[in-house]
Amino acid sequence: MVFPNTSEEVVIKLKKGDVIPIPLGSVSWWFNNGGSNSEELVVVFLGETTRAYIPGQFTYFFVAGTLSLLGGFSTEFVSKSYNITKDEADKITKSQTGVLIIKLGEDEKTKIPKPSENSTHKLVHNITCATTLTEKEFPFLKQAGLSASLIKLEANAISSPTYTTDATVQLVYVAGGSGQIQIVGLNGQLVLDTEVTAGDLLVVPRFFMVAKLAGENGLECFSVITSSQ
Repeated sequence: MVFPNTSEEVVIKLKKGDVIPIPLGSVSWWFNNGGSNSEELVVVFLGETTRAYIPGQFTYFFVAGTLSLLGGFSTEFVSKSYNITKDEADKITKSQTGVLIIKLGEDEKTKIPKPSENSTHKLVHNITCATTLTEKEFPFLKQAGLSASLIKLEANAISSPTYTTDATVQLVYVAGGSGQIQIVGLNGQLVLDTEVTAGDLLVVPRFFMVAKLAGENGLECFSVITSSQ
């Protein structure tokens, strides 16, 4: 990642259960460095989007490539702005035609920089080691204005109903297993009673209460709350 107001690239190592905040204005790339027999890398992006270009959707853009912001400028403008040749400008803006997920070829010239252990320790926190993460446990969360929690329920177990009193919204992602989730709103009205499986995403509005009941294979839910505290 390259954070706002800096030109230094930070390379970190991620593993299952890691949480990493992405501050507004950051530039990032993600790479699965496993072999042909490795598991897929699944990244779940959860965030607050009221300040997005289109509220409710993540605002992101490409720096280079055919669909990038730089790709919209003429070759002459790009070459003169960055003091590079026109061939170099064309390579930056036109050589990469892929979008979002790109499969790299077996090219020996493609070298991925090695992760920094110090940066990884500072910027990444594994939630499986601590089921609740706020800025107190993980100060870097303050830059994203979010906190997170992980709930693992054994088969047929139920969680106590929870809610927030500070007008925050909770996003619940079902990371594994299956079960049933109920959400109750103001005046004791049941607003949602549904079966859930891995990959489902739910929104718990502010002041609403939520409870979870695990199925026969247990239930694992990852939640993000729109407050770093």
